[in-house]
Amino acid sequence: MSGFYYFQCMEKEFDIVLGKIYLLYYKAKISLGEAHLMQTPKGYLEKFDIDVPFKCDLDILDYLVRRRTRSYNQLSHKCWILFVLEITKILSYRESFGIGKLYNKILYGNIDADIKLDCFKPILQLIDNKCRTGIVNKLMFLRDKHYAHTDAEVEQITSRLFPTYNELWDMMFVVEQFLKDIYAQKDADVDFGINRHFDRYLREYRRTYEYFKTIQDPIEKMILRSHFNNEKSQAYFESQE
Repeated sequence: MSGFYYFQCMEKEFDIVLGKIYLLYYKAKISLGEAHLMQTPKGYLEKFDIDVPFKCDLDILDYLVRRRTRSYNQLSHKCWILFVLEITKILSYRESFGIGKLYNKILYGNIDADIKLDCFKPILQLIDNKCRTGIVNKLMFLRDKHYAHTDAEVEQITSRLFPTYNELWDMMFVVEQFLKDIYAQKDADVDFGINRHFDRYLREYRRTYEYFKTIQDPIEKMILRSHFNNEKSQAYFESQE
């Protein structure tokens, strides 16, 4: 094998690994967005300054999705697990498509890539933080312990270590900036937008919002009125699209 062909193969391997890292990140970002949107619509929509495509009281919509529609909670939990499983594949030195592993391969000449290694530093700082409260450590714990076992002791421990959505999005934007920096060095543009994937959920939220507005069940109406003041709940029941 000639030297030129050998380096071509190593550079191709870099592109394959980088593409897989991007795909895993993008899938993880969608899963996190879905989990966040279905667990607290108001939190997600306000964080990313997204307008609801129908007239609604966002506090009431948030309550109906979180507290009165069990299917959304179940789907949010499934999306959360998918997020953890996907993102931990790239925040690693050991996984096949771990960013840490890719860094070491480039550093020691096992992969040829015309990339400045400084862009890896923020990611390596995340991975190298072995503090129990470190965000990556929390995710690894959830992956290795919580989703492999169901005993009460593990359930109790994870409830204390569970990262917040703000922590998670801060971490995700560090990873995203890393990918942007690397692709910029390759003069390539990549897509990181995910909100277009959530249009169907907003359509479902509209149906949910309208359903509870016209529901005839007096218990459901009483529950809503007990959660919000009379003026707010009455305005909801009397509102028209």
